[in-house]
Amino acid sequence: MQSEAASSATNQNTNPACEGALAGAGKPGAAQRYGFVDLLRGFALVVMVETHVINAYLPVPSRNTSLFFWLSFVNGLVAPSFLFASGFSVLLQARRKWEDWIRLGPAFWKQVRRLGFILLAAYYLHLPHFGLSRYITAQDQSFWKRALQVDVLQCIVVSLLAIDAIILLTRKPAIFFWSALSIGVAGMLVTPLAWSQDFTGRMPLVLALYMNPHGVSLFPIFPWASFVLAGACASHLFLNSAARGADARYMRNTFAAGLALIAVPLFARSMPAFSFWNVGFYRTSPLYVMIRLGCVLILCATLYAMERRLGWMPRAIRLAGQESLLVYTLHLLLIFSILRGKAVSSLLGREAGYIPCLVISAAIVVLMIWIAGIWHGVKRDRPRSARQALAALIGINLIVFLVQ
Repeated sequence: MQSEAASSATNQNTNPACEGALAGAGKPGAAQRYGFVDLLRGFALVVMVETHVINAYLPVPSRNTSLFFWLSFVNGLVAPSFLFASGFSVLLQARRKWEDWIRLGPAFWKQVRRLGFILLAAYYLHLPHFGLSRYITAQDQSFWKRALQVDVLQCIVVSLLAIDAIILLTRKPAIFFWSALSIGVAGMLVTPLAWSQDFTGRMPLVLALYMNPHGVSLFPIFPWASFVLAGACASHLFLNSAARGADARYMRNTFAAGLALIAVPLFARSMPAFSFWNVGFYRTSPLYVMIRLGCVLILCATLYAMERRLGWMPRAIRLAGQESLLVYTLHLLLIFSILRGKAVSSLLGREAGYIPCLVISAAIVVLMIWIAGIWHGVKRDRPRSARQALAALIGINLIVFLVQ
């Protein structure tokens, strides 16, 4: 059911982001779509589907190999890429209508409503039981932990709300940049301490689960919000460079910075002065956060070059990035609520090797892109019908939840 789908990425870093990447490069109001941001989300989505299929089907013996280690490393870049792209996109939107944003105008509230919908979808995917009566009588904390656990969608929403707050408080792009950068670095550095604490007795459970895993949360804000803030900071610098016509040079520098963020932490890891960051290296170490961020920067710069220099923009991948929330939600429900459900799994089995997993992943990717294309077309050609269909779907689910 929903809870199984939401908990599918226990050992991998998955995840979705907000849609849209409109920006004004230079003149206010001059809208431009930066396709490499959609591509970043789209390619991450493709790998994410494979990640979830591997998590669901690959037997334990096949995981004790060097191949699985490197596959896990690549899969572990999915969530940082989504988080980075969401921060990048939201600042593109905010900078385009900065004055409207800081005055709490329509553009700001449209974004807040979108985040509210994403948060609703996020908790829907985690419901351990689809019926209000079960929650009225629930006393077991483990039940509420499963219901309120924090996955990548919740992390994205809270991180973007934090970015909104920083924008409103600083009110100037340059001050925003330094504030967001400082908070992102601080969040990364404080992660080992945050993960060593038990917050369940100090604050409401729904908030405590955002601080560290507490056994269930996959994407607490420490350190994952740092990737969102890094994306917003990178977007600020990119737009400043684009306004000067120097965006290509900026992306070359981004590629170099990515290499440095990989090389420096690897060197620092071998130094005794940083040995305390080797504890829980793949979970809480700021050095590993830097390495993954470096990989994302390299990927981002590469996709920019593909778009601008080579003119290569695979439409299907970009479409998946534009409709990432839909693809994310549907593929989780398909894998863990249908394929892994009792009826289907009894026919297809619950384990598969690498090749069958890749075949299943490819089939799901094709299906998701096809559905995303249909929905994208409906939103473009019949926006009112799309809104009505979405409202009806939410209403039906709400009624069912209330009466059960």
